[in-house]
Amino acid sequence: MSDVSGDLLPLLQACGALRPGLTHFRNGLLGDGWIEKGEIMRDPAQLDRVAAWQAQAIAGQFPGATLLVGAPACGAVLAAFVARHLGLPVAFLTLQPAPAWHRMHVPAPGHRAVYVDDLICTGRDARTASAFLRAQGLTVLGVSAWISRTDLGGEQLHTLAPPPFQTWAAHPAQLAGPPRYTNIRE
Repeated sequence: MSDVSGDLLPLLQACGALRPGLTHFRNGLLGDGWIEKGEIMRDPAQLDRVAAWQAQAIAGQFPGATLLVGAPACGAVLAAFVARHLGLPVAFLTLQPAPAWHRMHVPAPGHRAVYVDDLICTGRDARTASAFLRAQGLTVLGVSAWISRTDLGGEQLHTLAPPPFQTWAAHPAQLAGPPRYTNIRE
């Protein structure tokens, strides 16, 4: 299989997922662009291609994983695609209003889990999910994502590519005109 880090960003560019321009995120951060993951998520063939890359990365980075976990909506879909490539079971958790297992599969304690996500902006959801998994008696091997704009402060994180855009705390002096995109959640 090819080197994923060299393939993901060109794929995102080719499918129109990279959106350059001053961006105001829902969480209050600013960026010089954002990624519309829907360009991949709504195309099952493209999603399966990226899921195969992510499965390859998980197999190399987190050997011994016995369970993949994703959160609704896109994270759950992605985790299921990735799990298929690895032949692993998948479980889903909800993060709001408080972390909880989705009723479809409540795994027994003892699993060696990887939390699967597409894009990580602040890392809050990934840290919350990891803490929940540990509280449920699972060993968290780490987090696998396409791209992360932040590190996860103690959680092992493996990404398929570096972030194509910068992110910074919102300060009115940094705004060089109105944002091109507003109310964005990656």
